Amino acid sequence: MDLDSLSINLRPRSAWEGIDLGFAMAREWFLPLWLLWLSSALPVMLVLTLLPLPLWLAGLLLWWFKPVYEPPLLYWLSRRLFAERPSVSEVFRGWTKIVLPQLIAGLTWRRLTPSRSFVMPVAVLEGLKGRSRGSRIGILGRGMHAAGWLTLVGLHFEIVLELGLIVLVAALIPEELLWIDWQHYLFDPDPLSEWLHHACALAAMSLIAPFYVAGGFALYLTRRSQLEAWDLELGLRRMAQRHLHRRLAGAVSILLVCLAVLVMPARDAQAIEVSRQHAQELIQEVLAEEAFGRYETHTDWRYIADEEADQSSWMAEWLRLLLSGFSNNLAGVGEVLLWLAIAGVLAYLLHWFVQNRSLLYSSGNASGGGDKAPPSHIAGLDLRPESLPDDPGAAASRLIEAGEYRSGLSLLYRAALSVLIHRYSLEIKDGATEGECLAHTRNTLAESQGDYFARLTRAWLALAYGHLQPQQASALVLCQEWASHFGAENAQ
Repeated sequence: MDLDSLSINLRPRSAWEGIDLGFAMAREWFLPLWLLWLSSALPVMLVLTLLPLPLWLAGLLLWWFKPVYEPPLLYWLSRRLFAERPSVSEVFRGWTKIVLPQLIAGLTWRRLTPSRSFVMPVAVLEGLKGRSRGSRIGILGRGMHAAGWLTLVGLHFEIVLELGLIVLVAALIPEELLWIDWQHYLFDPDPLSEWLHHACALAAMSLIAPFYVAGGFALYLTRRSQLEAWDLELGLRRMAQRHLHRRLAGAVSILLVCLAVLVMPARDAQAIEVSRQHAQELIQEVLAEEAFGRYETHTDWRYIADEEADQSSWMAEWLRLLLSGFSNNLAGVGEVLLWLAIAGVLAYLLHWFVQNRSLLYSSGNASGGGDKAPPSHIAGLDLRPESLPDDPGAAASRLIEAGEYRSGLSLLYRAALSVLIHRYSLEIKDGATEGECLAHTRNTLAESQGDYFARLTRAWLALAYGHLQPQQASALVLCQEWASHFGAENAQ
């Protein structure tokens, strides 16, 4: 390993500073890392979509196969860090040597390892397997809980970014074309919603992956620098180069002293004293360097075996190794389990609220909602009962037969809203849109009433905003059916 060709400033760093260094590397080389990740993930996604699998299972497998996409990024970073400039095609020519050696383990018992990005260089770059790999990871991972936090925070960023992309797409779709119902999206999504979910998930994973892999790799470099004193080695090399000319000057001085001893024996003592003073000055200058002026104290827990115990017992040795590894990773695993438990509780509370919100609304209306007056106007429509005729369906039929389609459908629609507000006590805000009014009725009306109100809303929206006049026969059918769904005989 040629440390002189490193593209980064190698110095002592804490674990969090090492992760920050990795994020800086990901920002600097984001485009090739992103292309490498997509070059591996997109073919996997296309294969999964062609297989006869449910969409949710295809999305789960796409996430599970992350150990297939990440090693090429690590290999590219390891070459670029030492001033090489590998292309994407060069990396994929060696894809089998990079990914396949540890693929089965990465997709099975090591898949949920919290420190996956930190330990991946041990297998991909160092090529260690079996007991050698475990011993190496035990040394590198001693006290490195930041690796587990990197995985946990990266997972949360993926979720937030995925939800943000879904909401952004939904916000850009016109309300008349929006098919997403958030309750059904969470618990019973349609195929189009699942495709949107998986596309946004793929985009979110591709944006986070370069930072996750680079952060784990930089944490690995930081740990190796601490254990192998890379910074001290580089400092000594630079110091040797700086003092090269001084050593040459010292050699010349010694040569002159030797000549003086031969030529002027009377001045031997003086020449020796001069040489000694010059050597002392060089030694003091070397010791004044920063590499020799730092003291650090590290404290950790170590297993102290009983000196009188039988060291030949293989069972005792196995238990010692097991307990040592467990104690090193217990804190990190505990933190991850705590966050997963909190996320599970929040998901359960959200599910319970969605399933029981009608009970909450009804209890709220029963306890204190009776004092709140219903709105008199919604979307510019007068909903006061005294402003409506006794038989809105018949009155609307006369208007439509006279060619006044807008007035007729407006009368039907505002009469239906008036019944919903005053008879069914439906809480609708003053500034609610037609789409919001329709959404409020889904848990209130019977199936036939809800279907009629949906058809009436679509006809009114098409005429009011799209200037699309319905056929007279279909408009008269809406007028004739109004009384059967919202007439006085259907009062509850």
